[in-house]
Amino acid sequence: MKKLNRKLIHGTNWALAGLLSVLGFSGCGWGTQVEEYGTPHADFKVTGRVTDEQGQPLSGVRVVTPSMTMKWHDSFSEYRQTNPLRDTVYTSEDGTFVSRPGGVPTDSVYVHMKFEDPSERPAYESDSVTVGFARGDLKGGDGHWYRGATEKKIEVTLKRKNK
Repeated sequence: MKKLNRKLIHGTNWALAGLLSVLGFSGCGWGTQVEEYGTPHADFKVTGRVTDEQGQPLSGVRVVTPSMTMKWHDSFSEYRQTNPLRDTVYTSEDGTFVSRPGGVPTDSVYVHMKFEDPSERPAYESDSVTVGFARGDLKGGDGHWYRGATEKKIEVTLKRKNK
């Protein structure tokens, strides 16, 4: 009985190895189709300036990009996906900032941004902005996985907190 079991297992192993080999080699065809593995991607850039209510630039303001929402549709329905980013930059002396969240180029992309006074006793109220990009905004793609780049400029005015 043991000998029969051992022969059965040994024969099954050989049959499976042969089947997997045949299937593996048949997947390596000589076709002319180029096999590419990757994900479509694009460069999204948000530049801007943060000022107070008098138009004076605010330096050191924390610009947080907590998430990015992508929307796309097919002939059946519309899809929406929000991905966390957790990207943070700070404004320079002249109140300007540059944020470069990369992403997947869908029909539309929305970058959610929060502007916060990082000081111990914040003098300004936080504000939120959503910057939208459309697929048609992308320029300079390579025709393969890279779909191109786009840039949006925004102006943000933070209000002074009431004491």
